[in-house]
Amino acid sequence: MKPPYKEKNMSEDQQNTDTNLTLLFYRQITVLNAQRHGDLKLGSATDQSFASHTNSVPLVGVEFSESCHEYPIIFSRAENNTYSPVAVLGMENAENLFLDEGQLWKSSYVPAFVRRYPFVLGENPENLEKPWVCVDESCPWLGQEQGEPLFIGDQPSTFLKQTLTFLTDYNFQSQRTVAFCGKLVEWGLLKEHQAQATTADGKAYTLTGLWAVDEAALTQLDADKIQELFKTGGLAWIYFHLASLGNFRRLAERKAAKAPAVALH
Repeated sequence: MKPPYKEKNMSEDQQNTDTNLTLLFYRQITVLNAQRHGDLKLGSATDQSFASHTNSVPLVGVEFSESCHEYPIIFSRAENNTYSPVAVLGMENAENLFLDEGQLWKSSYVPAFVRRYPFVLGENPENLEKPWVCVDESCPWLGQEQGEPLFIGDQPSTFLKQTLTFLTDYNFQSQRTVAFCGKLVEWGLLKEHQAQATTADGKAYTLTGLWAVDEAALTQLDADKIQELFKTGGLAWIYFHLASLGNFRRLAERKAAKAPAVALH
């Protein structure tokens, strides 16, 4: 990886058009370069408070096998009528029930979207095959005192090279997931879904705008399409997704731990 030396900042248009640059908790994204960031180090994350104001985070398909044990996995529809899978984290807007009082993530699996912070790949209009490695400069554990150096001289460090490998694989898996969701839409396998929960004092919570695989439609799918899903791994992803829907009850239990008792309908 050869770092860009000319200082570059991600424009708002670039941020909004890059499907992998979802601005859930990125606030000050800048393209990494040795001149500006040569002295920076990334320390250990003190907490995950950056993710405290979102009730869902994107997932890629290969994460379903781990995520399905703890998170409800549903599909979210964007304004352009494309669909993408997300892990549901809360029963209300801006609520993450997987953070404890110290803002530390409490689950056996943390989604890759969270783990990649504060880094992300951004589209490089000068060379589409070599995306920019970007960083959120507002990250509180990014500094000059301690941690893994991002550069050694004017060259990327071993840590930054490993980070690039992780980000590149994440983007590849994102592309696989986009193709998978495209098939679900093309074959009419998604239907609208909602989840409801009510506290002991009668306060109701309803999650709408959720989409799930229609099991009835899946059973009617042609054998060749089932075979295609099987060969690409999509069939397993579907069953992990369906199994995960029972986790709305677990989500309600997490809600109950911070509020009056919750009964799931």
